[in-house]
Order: sequence, then structure tokens, then C-alpha cells
Amino acid sequence: MTDWQIRSFPPPSSFTGMVHCLVCGKKTPVTHMGLDVCRACAVFYKRNKPLEATLACVEGDRACTDFQKGNYSCRQCRLDRFNDVMKTCSKGNELAVVPSCSSVEVPPNDPIPSHLEDMSIVDRVRRYYIKLSSIRRNNELAFRGVELDPYKANKEDYEVMPCTYQVMNQAVRIMVSTLFDFANALFPEFKGFAVEDKWMLVRNFQTTFHCLESHMRSQRFFPTDSGKCFGTYTTYLAIEASRTYFSDCLNQEHADEASRTLQFCIRENCYRVRDHLDRVKPTDDEFMAMMGIAFWSIENTDASDDLLNLATRYRTLILSKMMARYKETAGGMEGTVRIGQLYGILGTIKRVEMNLKWEYEVYRMLNLFDDHTYMYKLQMHKPDIICKSIGKNNSTC
Repeated sequence: MTDWQIRSFPPPSSFTGMVHCLVCGKKTPVTHMGLDVCRACAVFYKRNKPLEATLACVEGDRACTDFQKGNYSCRQCRLDRFNDVMKTCSKGNELAVVPSCSSVEVPPNDPIPSHLEDMSIVDRVRRYYIKLSSIRRNNELAFRGVELDPYKANKEDYEVMPCTYQVMNQAVRIMVSTLFDFANALFPEFKGFAVEDKWMLVRNFQTTFHCLESHMRSQRFFPTDSGKCFGTYTTYLAIEASRTYFSDCLNQEHADEASRTLQFCIRENCYRVRDHLDRVKPTDDEFMAMMGIAFWSIENTDASDDLLNLATRYRTLILSKMMARYKETAGGMEGTVRIGQLYGILGTIKRVEMNLKWEYEVYRMLNLFDDHTYMYKLQMHKPDIICKSIGKNNSTC
């Protein structure tokens, strides 16, 4: 394991906020399987799902539950409730709430903790990226049914499996939720923004973040395999794995054609970004700086003048910190060239984002994606539907 990996993946933090389990209704500080469900219900589901065909309601009429009190008279009714939560989540309805991820959110009256006031913006990005990564990893593994002790999880000691449609769709939901809390913790002004402005910033950032982070981590994890990149935090995409990507779609009629489209897009998009990163080879600090710059790269959006001015101030702050570091090491001229190279990477990723819209529309026409596919509606900029899928009680909407 490289120094970059060790510094980027510390022990996972526990959630400080409380949510209500969607299955039993009881409060839980930690969510499981990518849903707002408690550990007890998650363990119950994994143990009893294989026995579903042998279970029966003890009352015979499925009327033996009291969700408000979290009481269940039989395993069948509790399992039915969990199945309803899973089904509703996959359709993007209001019942299923993505993880609150409140461990990266700072108290409202303390936008920047006092012990971080003297920390540079780049170092603060690193601090909250570490927490974001821990939450994404733990929730993705839980969704996949993988339980690891903290030591193995911190060392990234788990099998990176090929990505599939269902895993990707749920992982995007988890990622977007963490990005809201990432922004809340990192930029004090974000808490006071209107919902529409918050969504615009996260929606504009999420694809760039995903592409940048996926390929930066791929350089470290798959240094000799440039044809492989992370599809989600814990799964990978590759040409040879594209045939199984759509294996868990409900509609399999055009899965082969969709797989060919995916192969083409991996070559056109993933290879392009990886090649650019391999040539520039950004450092850990440069990676963090690019994330901060990308979050505030909103010139081509319908952002207000006040928001654009704030974006300019943050980008200038990040660039000035980077230039100061370059002057101490490589010199001012070399630093200017280096910043140009980093912006070139972000430009490549923006072009890939346009290709993704075409790719997702193809899957939509092939009837593998629909209007309830979370990653599709997010990429197609449908915030009204997205907010409903997050849930009315979630702080992001």
C-alpha cells in the first residue's frame, strides 16, 4: 500500500446524527446496506432473506405489525417491510432515504472548527475527503453484504468486484448524499444557500468528482492495468467486465447491445481520463486542489452573480495556496505550467461528462434505464425528482 493510500483512508468515523430506521422505526446513529435501516434490521434481513419461501405470517392476514412502535409479531411481516423499503428505494420514491452521512457535517454555529482555522483550504479538503471516503466505502460494502472489521476496512483489505447496474445506482445515491455533507463541512456559506443552489453545485460537481477520484485511485490500485478504473468506491469497470454490468437489470432484452455501448464508452471516456492523468501524474495535494476548484467551477451554469463571485474567491484562494507551494519547491514559472496542466485534466473530464449524457440516453432508449434510475435523472438534471428520492426529512432538500 502506498503512502497516498494510507493517508487517504483512516479509521471510519461513526455517525453523529440520528435517523429513524425505515424498517422498525427506531432511531439509529448508523445506516446499513446503503439505506436508513438499523444494524438489527440489516442483520435480520441477511439471515432471513434466504428463508423467505418457508416463512408465513403468524396472524395469517399480514396485520401483525406496528411500525410506529417498531414491533413485529413475525419474521414474515418484518421481512416484507424490508422488501418494501428495498423496492421503494430502487424506484426512487420518498420512503427510501439515502444515508444522512452526518459524521462529516459540522455544527451550525461552528462552520469551521477552531482547531482547523489555520489549516489551508487544500488540507481541509483532504480532511473531509477522508471522511467522505470512509462513509462511501462502509455503506457500499454493507449494500454488497460485505462486513469487515475496522482494521481491514481501513487498509482497504477487501475484494474489488466488477461493477453492476444496481450497485452503481445505489452507490451514486450514497455518493451524492456524502457530497452534500462534504460541502456543508468544507464551505461555511453552503448551509445558507437555497435548495436550488445546493443542488446546482452538487449536481455540477458530482460527475467531475467521480471521474477524478475514480481514476486517481485507479492509478494507485491498478498501476499496471490502465484499462481498469473504479466504477464505484468498491467496484471496478473494465472491458472484460462490461458483459456482466447489466446482469441485475430487470429488463434483459437489450442487455447485449447496452454492453457493447458500455465497452465503447469505457474506451472513449475512461481510457482518455486515465491517459491524461498518467501523463500529468498529479500529487496528493494537487488532487485535493482539483476537487476544490471543480466544486466551484460553475461559470457555465445559471448561478447568481453572488454565487459566481463566491466561486471566484474560493478558486483564487485555492490557486494562491498552490502557487505558494510551487514557489517553495519548483519555482513560480513551473507552478504556472503545472496549474495549466491540472486545468487541462478538469477540461478532459468535462468533455467526458457530455459523453456520459449520450451514453445514458442510449441506455434509456434500450429500456435498461428509466425515469426512476437515480444516476440517469441526476445526469439529466432532474432535481425535482431527485429531491423526492432523497426524502422530505433529509437536510439536503
